[in-house]
Amino acid sequence: MERTVLFAGKEYPEGREFALVATRCNRNAVITVAEMPEELEDGCISDNIYPAKWSRNSPLSARSVILQAENACGAFQEAVIIFDTAWYSGQFEELTPTASSKAIDTMIASYTHLVGEIVARFKKKGGGTLIFVQKKATTDEANGGFSKPVSILAGMAEGAFKGLGESIATAFGQDESMKIVLAKADYGTADSHFANWLFEVLDAPNSVMGKFDAKKGPQWFKMGAKAGKTGFFNAFQKK
Repeated sequence: MERTVLFAGKEYPEGREFALVATRCNRNAVITVAEMPEELEDGCISDNIYPAKWSRNSPLSARSVILQAENACGAFQEAVIIFDTAWYSGQFEELTPTASSKAIDTMIASYTHLVGEIVARFKKKGGGTLIFVQKKATTDEANGGFSKPVSILAGMAEGAFKGLGESIATAFGQDESMKIVLAKADYGTADSHFANWLFEVLDAPNSVMGKFDAKKGPQWFKMGAKAGKTGFFNAFQKK
């Protein structure tokens, strides 16, 4: 397997399905963990899946994740950054100063630090694909408009993640070495289904550029869109 993808934002074992699908799509997978598993076989969690410890309250840990991924598999070409609102909601139910501080570190600051390190690494290494994956706590009106109640802190952080993805797409959309994908799915979507669709899009030949609306900015592609109509924010302003 020559390609490697880094997964961050839904730690193993909760994010296991994303990593498994990646290995079935001929990739090595490095996935963040809150604590390093005690028993590893040749550094692997399982076949072609490697852990990288991420201490979210430490800005320096973001760089450590990059180094761990490279030590395990060499350079990685793709990074999938996941935000699952419903998953976070159960972890941050109270609106207290302590919970708020932890929520900011876990759901906002840590993502900013890690994305910054990934962008810097891709630019140094000559490019890469950065994918933002958002599992919403709602469904679109066309599918019934269901909204799962989520904690205030998780809802706030979901908005911050959305803004981070769109800001990165805007800032690096004209960088020919960088490819950005913004992908979302409704509440209740299985990780395996989301991942299968995502890698189908990533591996599709001649994927089109991401959609950039002059008034609304970068647009998120919803799971289910055909590969030919989905793609990268790579030089999206060029015709």
